[in-house]
Amino acid sequence: MKNIAIIGAGASGLFLSKKLSQHDDLQIYVFEKCKNVGTKLRASGGGKANIFNQHITPDGYNHPDFVEQLLQQVSPAQLQHEFEQMGMAVMADEEGRAYPISQFSQTVVDTLWQPDEPNIHAELEFEVRQLNQCNEQWRINDYPVLFDKVIIASGSPANMILKNRKGYNDFLTPFNLKSQPLQPSLVGFTIDQYPKSLSGCRTKVMASLWQNDYLIHEEFGEVTFKDDGISGIVILNLSAYYNRLPSKENCHLQLNFIYHDSDFDVEAHLSKFHSLKGILHPKLNDWYEKHSFDVKKCKFAISGTYDLDFAQVCHGGVDLSEVNDHFELVRFPGLYITGELLDIDGVCGGYNLFFAFATSMIVAKSLTC
Repeated sequence: MKNIAIIGAGASGLFLSKKLSQHDDLQIYVFEKCKNVGTKLRASGGGKANIFNQHITPDGYNHPDFVEQLLQQVSPAQLQHEFEQMGMAVMADEEGRAYPISQFSQTVVDTLWQPDEPNIHAELEFEVRQLNQCNEQWRINDYPVLFDKVIIASGSPANMILKNRKGYNDFLTPFNLKSQPLQPSLVGFTIDQYPKSLSGCRTKVMASLWQNDYLIHEEFGEVTFKDDGISGIVILNLSAYYNRLPSKENCHLQLNFIYHDSDFDVEAHLSKFHSLKGILHPKLNDWYEKHSFDVKKCKFAISGTYDLDFAQVCHGGVDLSEVNDHFELVRFPGLYITGELLDIDGVCGGYNLFFAFATSMIVAKSLTC
């Protein structure tokens, strides 16, 4: 009989506990700091849980070569099969974003989390402060059980207020793991000389990220003007590419509000109708009449991003050189790291949850072969 500890009851930890609970020779202990499991998972996809994408591509991540190798072990189709084997039906939209057929994120949590299983031991509201090696086993705090394997699935401090971020994952400090600085990703941009009169405006655009005169990435979607910056799914995706730049200097957004007609003649329209109120969102039109901007190439200088409080994921984390192909720490056999704690982040649309679930599938296979 082996004792397995899982630190963290988010997407990765829950999926792993479900997979391992199918093996009677394992006793699984799940340690979670909060009083409920799956907090971020329940908020995913606007409460619908966008659990993966059927068309995952490596270039949607910050380390495409690493993800390309991962996809050789776990494909989106295999992950969908896993969920269906667990009893959860999956549906996908026209862009390949996969959801539980109930369109309700609690369905995913309920499918994965079954603490009544005889070999599952739930330790909620339990903060891991120490992780120490005892010969070839591991001890967590002063918990009265020694563990043969420990899987660290505690995630990142993204979307956490500063108070809750303090001390987060500090139990890893003694291991001196190589890591990349944490930065907010999938997050809105703050803008130099931001036009606050646009606050509350939501409109579709072709949005592009530029550094000097070089196009980094462009994408179509809806943007939302906040009190002090710009957000929306398309902006969140651009922020992922922004974070991958070695330098963040001289970056700007370019928004095309006339995305539907490349031949649209602004001057001819103004000559005939004397305004753009039939074309632009009312707030944009008011701003145009006061300041007259290029509606096809409207530029906003980026001053930075919103803080971690507002980020969906983190860019950075434990360096990939610290783990092997099975996500076991190279220097500390018996310890594994999965999901967002690693230096992997992807764009919106199910990429990040796919990585969380896929890493857990690989670890589960490694532990049960």
